[in-house]
Amino acid sequence: MQPLVKSFLMKHLVTDLSLKNFGVLLQNSVNRFLQRPHHTASFISLWYYIELLYMMNIAIFFYTPILIAAVGIIIGIVLSIHILKLYIGTTINYTIQLLLMDIHIAYSFGLTIATILSGATWYAVLIVVIRDIIAITELMLIYTMTTME
Repeated sequence: MQPLVKSFLMKHLVTDLSLKNFGVLLQNSVNRFLQRPHHTASFISLWYYIELLYMMNIAIFFYTPILIAAVGIIIGIVLSIHILKLYIGTTINYTIQLLLMDIHIAYSFGLTIATILSGATWYAVLIVVIRDIIAITELMLIYTMTTME
């Protein structure tokens, strides 16, 4: 690395990432989250696409592939519209998202218990851990979204 670039990086990165600035940045992020939790909920809702694919893989054993593909496409389009309207802040989508998060949290924690008891592979445990992190985030979002209105 050239000395000029190195001195520039050290000067700006070390001073700008001080503890005080990090605290201000963290406080601004928390305030933004508390003021507009539906924005965070819309980004968390993107996980539902993965859940949809997971459900389609399970349903393929019970129904015909054409039916599963058609239902998956329809649900995907409806989910896309829901996420866009949730980001905008439509009240009905706000309520629908609270219901979806409530169902997803119960499903995630039930699946966690089933995975622990069954002794699953590392891949299944990884998916469950990611699902639990999202469920914990959804718990915080439900609290934030219901205390606002």
